[in-house]
Amino acid sequence: MIRRSTRHPFTRALYELQADNTILVTDGDKQGLFDAAGRWLSGALRECDPQLCVWVGNNPELQQKVADSHMAQLST
Repeated sequence: MIRRSTRHPFTRALYELQADNTILVTDGDKQGLFDAAGRWLSGALRECDPQLCVWVGNNPELQQKVADSHMAQLST
């Protein structure tokens, strides 16, 4: 499974989606763990770009499953 990740365009920090839907941000030798809204959870890095956390933490597969389920209910 390929996990979603991106680099911040200005700081070049790496934002990586983890299996538990948290975001690991690596900026140089510091790392921090954030939720999908950009709130700090743990680690030495305590600041991030919350908009990138929202983008990386977005789960289109789950949204598609919900949409498909809703469409199936409408067609019955």
